[in-house]
Amino acid sequence: MRTSVTPERAHSRTREALPAPPSMDNMTTIRRPSACLWTAVLALSAAGCGGVGSTASAPCPPPTPLQAASSIDSAGKPGRTKLSVALVPWIPDAAGDDFASLRTMIEDGFESQHAAIDLDLRLVKSDDSYRNPARLAGWLASGRHDLVEIDTVVLGDLIDADVLEPWPSVPERDYLAAARSASTEIDRSGKSVWWGVPHLSCGFFLVTRSEKLDAASSIAGLVKAARESGKPLLGNFASSWDLPALYLNARVDNGLDATSPLALSNAVKPPLHAGSTAALKQLAELCRQGDRNPCIDGTYDETLEGPVEEFVKGSAIGYWGYSERLHRTVTLMKAQGLPVEGLRVSTIPLGTSATPLLFTDAFVRRKGCSGDPACNAAAAAWAEFITRDDVMRDLLISRDAGPTAVPRYLLPATSSAFQAEPIARDALYAALRPLAQSGRSFPSHASMYERRSALAHLLETQLAAR
Repeated sequence: MRTSVTPERAHSRTREALPAPPSMDNMTTIRRPSACLWTAVLALSAAGCGGVGSTASAPCPPPTPLQAASSIDSAGKPGRTKLSVALVPWIPDAAGDDFASLRTMIEDGFESQHAAIDLDLRLVKSDDSYRNPARLAGWLASGRHDLVEIDTVVLGDLIDADVLEPWPSVPERDYLAAARSASTEIDRSGKSVWWGVPHLSCGFFLVTRSEKLDAASSIAGLVKAARESGKPLLGNFASSWDLPALYLNARVDNGLDATSPLALSNAVKPPLHAGSTAALKQLAELCRQGDRNPCIDGTYDETLEGPVEEFVKGSAIGYWGYSERLHRTVTLMKAQGLPVEGLRVSTIPLGTSATPLLFTDAFVRRKGCSGDPACNAAAAAWAEFITRDDVMRDLLISRDAGPTAVPRYLLPATSSAFQAEPIARDALYAALRPLAQSGRSFPSHASMYERRSALAHLLETQLAAR
């Protein structure tokens, strides 16, 4: 999930016409590189610098040369192009083997169709580097990876660092509107460009069995339904990533234009919006249990599955979180012989409406890949492969974990993946599909990494006040 301490989360083919990119009104113009971030990039990509916060007294040497996708295989033999790809770390480990089965499934599937490419797949758990723009930029500037799957909330930071290059083309897919918006921008000539190939989407959702809670279309209705149940509604507010993101959701539910990247970016700056802050306060109070509020005191930041476990035990009317929390929910329910039928998933209403904002995980290319024919061809092959409906289906249904495995409930960044069997027959995916299709994108140029802590502190102060 996308938390400040332990990221977890933080998500088949007839070719279709590529949707038109977002209009210029809804796009952000590329900015100049940030000198501050670029300094950090040089430090991270230099040999022996120790990364961010290094205490080395000697000056860092120059950045190491780019290690482009080469025509040497993993055994050092000529003839194969090595492509290094880093996947996001918040994919549920459905097989419980530290992603060994998932890595094998993806690598074997890709290399069986591209024998001339040696895929080096980085797939690890709980790595905060994926939210640190300087570290990501260091990976790309040093050539450590040819392609990196990033959360596009830091896309603008990487563009500013001048370590990326646009994709010459992307696979023709029916990308979600939010995914297109998050991955596409306008260059200096006014041309729309794709900086990322959308792969997965993610957002905050409400999970419950209560029809009344599920039907709530405003924060007032949500509070009423939860209070009438006599049980708490749980979630984690103690996160410097999730809390600012929830605040942006609340801003949109209280009238902010979700189609304006500029409006969303400006919304993370103080002062706080009173109505949105009040809505978050109301949501937080639904978690209070006597003098304790585990949703804001850090309890659920340390035990991320706590809200899910309390809900499955029947101690809570529901919980809110990322869609992949459903993987753990259904796993626990099946293990305890509880019926999964009747589970409901919806958007959290944090104002007078409920408009989902979505994160997008997209593959970006290191600068220089297009100048290397081997890297260029291998990157294009990967993008075509990983966005196919059948490949996406296998990831979503946890095929690597066996035929009876629980789906991961990650959200695909394409509409067509929701129609692939057996995803199309899954009741929870059926509920998630319209929410994903109607969702808007979190901003990619809001400098969230730099601003999140200050914003979270302001919000935490408000939530803690009695």
